[in-house]
Amino acid sequence: MPREVLKFSAAGLVAAIAVAGGSFWAVSHAATAEAINTAQVVTQLDGTAVVQPLLSAKVLAGDARALAALDAAVRTRVLSSRVVRVKIWTEAGRVVYSDATALIGQTYALGDEELNAFSAGTVASDDSDLNKPENRFERSYGSLLEVYLPVRAANGTRLLFETYQPDAAIAADRNRVWGGLLPPLLAGISAFFILQIPLSLRLARRLERSGRDRAALLQRAIDSSERERHRVAADLHDGPVQNLTAVSISLGAMAATLDREESVDRAQVSAGITTASTEARNAIRELRSLMIEIAPPDLETGGLGDALQRLLASAREAGLRTDVHMPERLDLPPDATSLLYRAAQESVRNVIKHARATSVTVTVMRTAHAVTLDVVDDGCGFDAQGLRRRRSEGHVGMALLEERVSEAGAHMRVDSAPGEGTTVHLSIDV
Repeated sequence: MPREVLKFSAAGLVAAIAVAGGSFWAVSHAATAEAINTAQVVTQLDGTAVVQPLLSAKVLAGDARALAALDAAVRTRVLSSRVVRVKIWTEAGRVVYSDATALIGQTYALGDEELNAFSAGTVASDDSDLNKPENRFERSYGSLLEVYLPVRAANGTRLLFETYQPDAAIAADRNRVWGGLLPPLLAGISAFFILQIPLSLRLARRLERSGRDRAALLQRAIDSSERERHRVAADLHDGPVQNLTAVSISLGAMAATLDREESVDRAQVSAGITTASTEARNAIRELRSLMIEIAPPDLETGGLGDALQRLLASAREAGLRTDVHMPERLDLPPDATSLLYRAAQESVRNVIKHARATSVTVTVMRTAHAVTLDVVDDGCGFDAQGLRRRRSEGHVGMALLEERVSEAGAHMRVDSAPGEGTTVHLSIDV
């Protein structure tokens, strides 16, 4: 498996763990809040439905019979495994009633939680502080949750109904909420992680396909370079090498003649030297042209215009009339500039070698979304059969150019016919 896929899978796993951790924390928080809310609802129901109707003036005065009736109702209808202690407080901190009867009539300083419940008039809750003296009878129950509900006696006196609920009951409610939320949570996390599998496989296939494309592109570049080297070697062999060989043979023959004969025909020697000089100049011109092809000019430094003028210098040396039309500023990406030059180079080279033309014109135009190149000559032209014949003979420069143009996403068209010259048109989107 590619390293990128492993990184993607690892990132997906980390994301799944992060989502799971955050989700578990959120669910745990929600479950605890729901359990506390349940404890508050239980206290509200007990306080309003059972206790408040029995809070008469006699209960406030400590009447034994009234307290006994309240105690009976609390023990039968309120106390349970969920509610293990009940206290009713005045705002002054006096215990009006408790199922721990030793507390009745005792006065203690109310804590901030109780005072806040009195002032807010709403149900509230807090963990019980079992170190307080008023909570000494609850210590055997362990950790407890105190829930406070403001109520009113029959004469309008404000009281505070307080229940004590063990952590076991709160935990049971919390686990119940967990039980309802955990399955869909796990299903969602599992689905999230499972979704990574096809994404990872798709990424692997895409990377594999991209790798194949890069390998194919590299192979095409290697093949193109190999064909280009063969073409340059063939051009050297067919052009400068043969010209210089002819010069060498001609000069050698003249030297032998001069050594062998005392009287020499000066006109003949002069003609031979002139021919050798012409062949040498042709070889130099072709070598210069090949040097430009092998080591093209720096287009970023000198610009496309100067490069085209130097390119056409070889055409002028071959006796052609040349002309260049292009704007002063093109503002093109380097790749587009390079492709324009390569297309012009191959086209001009073909004009010099094959077209038998008298003139060649290079035109570059810039529009809002494209740049175009036209290389036009007035040579002999060719048809499809002639093009196939030239390629079968090893002339693959135009084929290499077409391949490069295609890889760049550009468009090239060659218009030609026997006796009508040739136009090479290149268009690049920019």
